[in-house]
Amino acid sequence: MKKLLFIWNGTVAGTGKTVLGEIGGGDQVIIKCVNLGGLKPDLLLPKSAAGLVPGAGRLYFSAANFNAGLAGLILLLCWRTLQGIGHALRLRGAGYGFIIATSPFFFDLLPLLFAKAKRKGAIIYHVPPPRKAVNLATRIRFTLARLETIFSLQLVRWSCDFLIVGNDHTGQQLEIIAPGKPWAILHAGFDTKKVDRFPDQPKKMKQACFLGRMTSQKGIFDLLDVMERVAKADPEFRLLMMGNGPERAAFVAELEKRRLANVIVKGFVSDEEKYAILKESAFFFFPSLEEGWGIALAEALYCGCKCVTYELPHYRSIFGEFPAYVPLGDRVAFADAVIANLNSPADPAQKNFIAQYDDVQVVRQFAENLEQLK
Repeated sequence: MKKLLFIWNGTVAGTGKTVLGEIGGGDQVIIKCVNLGGLKPDLLLPKSAAGLVPGAGRLYFSAANFNAGLAGLILLLCWRTLQGIGHALRLRGAGYGFIIATSPFFFDLLPLLFAKAKRKGAIIYHVPPPRKAVNLATRIRFTLARLETIFSLQLVRWSCDFLIVGNDHTGQQLEIIAPGKPWAILHAGFDTKKVDRFPDQPKKMKQACFLGRMTSQKGIFDLLDVMERVAKADPEFRLLMMGNGPERAAFVAELEKRRLANVIVKGFVSDEEKYAILKESAFFFFPSLEEGWGIALAEALYCGCKCVTYELPHYRSIFGEFPAYVPLGDRVAFADAVIANLNSPADPAQKNFIAQYDDVQVVRQFAENLEQLK
């Protein structure tokens, strides 16, 4: 393997008091590629994230996390971008075979633009679709995100000669957005050994769970309509919501307004509680309106949940026919799929099927894909 540098410059993950946010799916992919692949890549990263990548080679640091609100975070990311450009210019003679931006965002792509390597690429898990805001704060956030996406995709065209994508649908989208750039799939995967450390539980047929960020992109507000309809068929059926996010308060307010006693907001939970809930819940609800891959869905399938999900274009190519798919945004169809399966256990074959996306196998495939790109 030729000398490899990852640009992982925007993460808010960290260790100890340096954590600004939960370790997201994209961060999890980078951590496993560094620590499990045997590649010993060099990294350009915030100093606060150094403890997460013991398997790395040489580290080049940008500013550590600090908690100063949204405005402070924006300034921090801009400062890191400038630091990243400085590192990229200084490393132009280092002889890298590959330099890979670990996200399609400006704080990774601008340093990549100024870097020099035999091959330069970026990891892109999905192209965000148009989003529907639920309030003014969300509208502002979505507008800024859309502008950033337009800018970043232009940077992809300028700076990359290959792409690494989370699924075949994203690869096909990027063939149109950035034509002429070859792409390979890097499945997000999950850690089967970690899940197996927690004991199996008897399934509670009147319990479902949700796991994800509390944002409208994850379809959380749709679940209120779903649970109102399901409650009419089975008043004892309940839903446990695991996760935090910027729209949690708005969700709780709407939940209280509707007086839905069958929806319990758990918030952030430990791994022990998370896997206990997944393994005891007969159902998993996954109404995401957009996903780059679907780590939570994979974990739920592995834990033996009957999964009901909105169908996204790439799901069947990854998860096969094991989830119960319903049309995107159709809350009535979602509820009806739940009601139709209230007495139907999950297919026992789904666990062995989904185990193909174990982290070790995913990282091995990633290393093989890089070799083919030489």
